[in-house]
Amino acid sequence: MDNASILSLTPSDPIDTATVMFEPQPVPRSPALAFLLSLALPGAGQTYCGKTSRGLWTMAIFLPALALTIHFTRQLGSPEGKVDALFWGISLRITLFLYVFAFLDAFFTAREMTAGTDAFIAESPRVAAILNLLTRGFGYFYLGQRKLGLTVFFGLMFFQGPLAQAAGGGLVLEFIMAAIGVHAYNIARRSEKEILATVRLPAEPAPSSGLPLAIPIGLAAVMASGYVALVFVGLLLPDYSHVDQSRAHVVQDSEGVFYQNPAYDISLRAPAQWTVKNDAPNYMLLAVRSDRACSVTLQPIAWSPLLGLDSFKGQLAYQFSKAKGLAGEVLDEQPAVLSGLDARDIRVSVTERAQRLIEHRIIARSGLTLYDVTTAELAPDEGNVAELSCASDFSFIRKNLVLPH
Repeated sequence: MDNASILSLTPSDPIDTATVMFEPQPVPRSPALAFLLSLALPGAGQTYCGKTSRGLWTMAIFLPALALTIHFTRQLGSPEGKVDALFWGISLRITLFLYVFAFLDAFFTAREMTAGTDAFIAESPRVAAILNLLTRGFGYFYLGQRKLGLTVFFGLMFFQGPLAQAAGGGLVLEFIMAAIGVHAYNIARRSEKEILATVRLPAEPAPSSGLPLAIPIGLAAVMASGYVALVFVGLLLPDYSHVDQSRAHVVQDSEGVFYQNPAYDISLRAPAQWTVKNDAPNYMLLAVRSDRACSVTLQPIAWSPLLGLDSFKGQLAYQFSKAKGLAGEVLDEQPAVLSGLDARDIRVSVTERAQRLIEHRIIARSGLTLYDVTTAELAPDEGNVAELSCASDFSFIRKNLVLPH
């Protein structure tokens, strides 16, 4: 029905709204250029398409998140790094998700503008999805689904804490966030289809964008897969919150004291005047010499492949800064070998209750486990810590330590 026909109708003539079709309003934009702009600077592609507010908001959130991610990543590998891995994960998540959203949204927005359908889309399915992915239900508020948004927001707020602390809880949370993101996308998409059903689309297909659809979709899939793999790595980390000592045994023989734990393929021998205990929940063993002048502990620690040995020193300094009633200082560090593994020997001065100890934190990595062998001895009153009275015993224990490779 054209405009002249509509104007010629009398008030008594009914209008069949089902036959009223709106004409597309094309505004040519290059999807390839929009994609490349947001690939270089997230938000630039949306701005190029005329979505200035959306583009500026994307930039305003992405750039600080990227800066924090770079900072935290450097801190993770820095000997002086002090960082909570939780904040690193949050900033990385925001950066990655916004980056993928930016180039996908720019690409599809340019296609919609060129086809002339963008002007009829009230709520973008992609905006609804990213809001739900990054927040607890804000995508529903964007779509006007306030009751659903409040339910999801407070429901996730209640369950998020327990889930985050449970084994595999982080992965469960990611799937929940992905599910509500897809749900918000589908709600907006259904509304979009209803509106576009009233638009007279051209019979011929739209001209090619010059950029195959598989490129932005494939890039998004690769980045999403990498993020999921990173989350799965966290699930693969061993749990050493309680060391399994069910098959461990300690034997005194002519050569000294022998400890073996078949559950972890670890064994150690200490001199005869030493006592070896394996009853601590988070230590593999604690060995103390009879005069109580020196001791050795062996502790396995779950260690992410993203972290190098250098970062242990930074985390050690961070722990000292947070400890109450204990003062610690990292003195120096040098390369070492522990049970055939490349290791680091970090010398530390620890003062507790007016008593100063000299510790050697010898760390070696095997797979997803970091082995921390700590030797400790009372520091001489003269302050000369170059020669340790337990040095020969420590050397004997290190030579007779067997770790899995």
